[in-house]
Amino acid sequence: MSFNFKYQLWFFSIIAITFFSCGKDSACFKGTGKIVEEQRVISSDVTMIRTQNNIDIVITQSNEASLTIEGGENLLPYINTDVSGTEITISSDNKCSMFRDYSIPITAYLSLPNITKINYTGQGNITSTNTLNLTSLDIESSGGTGSINLNLNVNDFSVGQHSGPADFTFTGSVKNARVYTLGSGWFYLQDFISEKLEVNHSGIGDVILNVTDRLDIGLQSHGNINYYGNPTVIIYTHTGSGQIIKK
Repeated sequence: MSFNFKYQLWFFSIIAITFFSCGKDSACFKGTGKIVEEQRVISSDVTMIRTQNNIDIVITQSNEASLTIEGGENLLPYINTDVSGTEITISSDNKCSMFRDYSIPITAYLSLPNITKINYTGQGNITSTNTLNLTSLDIESSGGTGSINLNLNVNDFSVGQHSGPADFTFTGSVKNARVYTLGSGWFYLQDFISEKLEVNHSGIGDVILNVTDRLDIGLQSHGNINYYGNPTVIIYTHTGSGQIIKK
């Protein structure tokens, strides 16, 4: 049996299994339907957001908590918004997402008084509609393939990319910041004014920073660290072909 035949047999077997697992009445055999909005229940106690699958998240800081899901009416029943304590997980149960056209995205519009943590493992994008005024914010990305673009005014900030090609753009200001990357995404922080920042770069993409007081650098990668400002620079590790470049 040739390799090509084995591969074709495997490929079509996967497709067949996927369709049968979906069931004839599932989203696999339906169009997306007309675009509708659906209100979901959420408490103002929620401060942590976990995202999965191909769902865009639009965050607004507001005194009132609310959650609206927008997308094709045949797909919304497969969108989960599970709240456990202070954490909400937004995900999809659509097993046939590999056959979907994502030119019409599913979007979750999320309003909260406060946000302390974002866990990002999806393919969608995360954006904000206004400046998020926060005491602290921790962002962790594992396998994310979209982008995060937030405007922040925060005292203590941490962002870590453990894997994946997601890109990160932050604007605003921060007193103390930490940036860690082991992925292949780029970090655009040139308009995110940091008083003190520590960066540990073991990824592939470039990191662009703007620091006023102190910049601590650990660089073990092929990607570069570019920085604006005139901070005191302390380099505690520098290996690999990546460069440290003052702009």
